Amino acid sequence: MIFDFIKSLKNLIEFIKLDKNKKDYVIFSESISYRYHFLDLILNLKKKGIKNIVIIVSDKKDEIFFNKLIKCYYIKNYSLLSLLFNTLECKFMIMTLIDLGYHFQRSKNCKYYVYFFHGLASTHQIYTKTAFKNYDIIFSNGSYQFNELKYAEKVFQFPEKKIINTGYFYLDYLSRVANLETSKSRNILFAPSWNYNKKNLFDDYAINIIKELLSKKFSVTFRPHPEHYKRSGKIIKKIKDLFTNNLNFSFDYNVSNLPSLETAKILITDNSAIVFEFLLIFKRPIIYINYEDKIHNFERNRIPLKTIEEIFKEKFGNILHVNNIDKLSSLCEELVDKNILPTDVHIFADKYISNIGKSAEYAANYLIKKS
Repeated sequence: MIFDFIKSLKNLIEFIKLDKNKKDYVIFSESISYRYHFLDLILNLKKKGIKNIVIIVSDKKDEIFFNKLIKCYYIKNYSLLSLLFNTLECKFMIMTLIDLGYHFQRSKNCKYYVYFFHGLASTHQIYTKTAFKNYDIIFSNGSYQFNELKYAEKVFQFPEKKIINTGYFYLDYLSRVANLETSKSRNILFAPSWNYNKKNLFDDYAINIIKELLSKKFSVTFRPHPEHYKRSGKIIKKIKDLFTNNLNFSFDYNVSNLPSLETAKILITDNSAIVFEFLLIFKRPIIYINYEDKIHNFERNRIPLKTIEEIFKEKFGNILHVNNIDKLSSLCEELVDKNILPTDVHIFADKYISNIGKSAEYAANYLIKKS
């Protein structure tokens, strides 16, 4: 802890002393989980000759990774990060952090705060009401998010911001690097969503679901959300104690969800946005277990727009109520060797996602022109 603080303080001082012309583009990554969400944007900015890019990271492994590409500063301590945000001087601060102005404050010396998405979900249900309120520029995945955000500005009287339909960086990254031929027979990825609600699938039914699948000789890859490790430590420990010695069970601790997506024949979740990446890239079946909706905006009904999750679920979901977990294995048997029609996938993607294959390039061009 002391070493981390000293290192973070040293890096903060170095960052503040850095000539402001060398940090026009500042990126803040609050979690190692988002490493590959930033990567394509950084590579495209560099490709276009931008050299004054720096990134602030909160994980030492990210420091090693990003230092190979751009100037990187590891700052872990919350108080030091608050000081950094308060004194920040740059043209662009680029983040995936929601609720700017609540976690960390805006600096008057930063010209534009830029948000981009690390998931394809809609903006008005699983995010808090004020998640995007204080940004100047938002890189949206497509017109559905544009419409939602503009509606929120009107209904909640939020400041008007520039919303650019860039597309989804991480989807393009996955489509470029994913191996579509490495799925494993009878392997199921179980990836429950996290939820502020104490009544949630992970806490209440994760153990029963894993037991059911293992009892029918499926192999289970279990990928909790990073928030589960913070909020549900007792359940995590119990799952480890119960299943670690089972050769057909594995915890996915990987920074990237890609290895688990590649090997899975079926994805099981309740509300996780990982469904988009799994189906759009791999075109394999999804099972939704209906229990509790993930609602973090309690004024969600003031925006009368159907979420992209609802549309996707109706189109591609195989839905099972939580009371029917004993039928989960049978449903898996029906779906394990089926794929989704590529035509249906392409139609959906073309309709809802902008600039497929070139989203980060589009965003980089916008930033350079804006500077």
